[in-house]
Amino acid sequence: MERSILKELTKKNVEAYVNRQRELFLQKLYWQQFFPLKYTTQLTWESLTGSGGNPVMADVIEYNSSAPLKSRRVVTKTTGDIPKIALKRQMDEKDMNDYNILKALSQGDANRNALLDLVFNDIDFCYAGVMARTEYLAMQALSYGEIALTTSNNNGIITEVDCDFGIPSGNKTAASQLWSVASGFQMTDIRKVQEDARASGYPLSYMLMDRAAFGYLQKSTQVQEEWAVLRNTTTKATPALSDLNNLLATRLLPEIILVDSNVRFESNAHALTNVASWKTGYVTFIPDLNVGNVLHGPIAEETSEAVSKKAIQVKRDHILISKWAELEPFGEFTKGQANAFPRFTDVDGIFILKVDATSWS
Repeated sequence: MERSILKELTKKNVEAYVNRQRELFLQKLYWQQFFPLKYTTQLTWESLTGSGGNPVMADVIEYNSSAPLKSRRVVTKTTGDIPKIALKRQMDEKDMNDYNILKALSQGDANRNALLDLVFNDIDFCYAGVMARTEYLAMQALSYGEIALTTSNNNGIITEVDCDFGIPSGNKTAASQLWSVASGFQMTDIRKVQEDARASGYPLSYMLMDRAAFGYLQKSTQVQEEWAVLRNTTTKATPALSDLNNLLATRLLPEIILVDSNVRFESNAHALTNVASWKTGYVTFIPDLNVGNVLHGPIAEETSEAVSKKAIQVKRDHILISKWAELEPFGEFTKGQANAFPRFTDVDGIFILKVDATSWS
């Protein structure tokens, strides 16, 4: 391992570049709305059960009498290890020859920009890649309550058993009729989930869904009839998102948050596949936007003096970016890594409705 051979790169300008690009990445992602970052010194995660719900009332008692003793609700935990997320990219000899040519021609603005694109593109790729995996893990957890790592979505660990966050089975229900059937009971299903949640002590504020589920709602006869009543007309029409949320607000039902998140998976054979972060066919109801955290722990390389002498390293959020060169075989490497995983702070408040079937699976 040697220091980066790209002379345009210093720790200071790599850090400045990552800070600028970070805001662009976050605008495209959803996970931080629901799972803000939280640092932990331990490489384990835990999701809690029984930590929330409506408050227990104090009692009205007589003067000079002892206050009634209340039970302490048992909080249980679902736990696991925080995994490592990582990817890297190499500039080989051909890429380095392109770099040298562009550097020699970099007097004009166009050539200068092309040079900078070549120098910083791998940093973009690695930072965005770790962010994309974080997004995928968090959205899978939120849309289904479980995460499965298979050969179709991961090129590292393959899980024999899904990672289950412990959402109660009673909180996982299915539609009374497929939502894709316009004459179904979409509004009835939403009201049923809300009633069940309130009975459990969790007033719901939001329901999260992908474009497919939202499209079913737009075409729903129940929705269009209720929207026509709201507009004081008998003419049915397809409501937009703002219209639908206005209707739901008047009915004291949760607001829709549309999750439109897609990432790409590269297989061991370097084949690229577009993958939806949200598990299609599921709508998740939550009491608050903040449902947990993405826990991130220490990374061994960032505290290694030997590595810091040989590589340019920049840490932003939970992601460590490293750049270094190898002489044999010749190449410039960029790596992005994080030790991170989502967790829920109270799974009892998460309610999931399967809308593409009439039984849960």
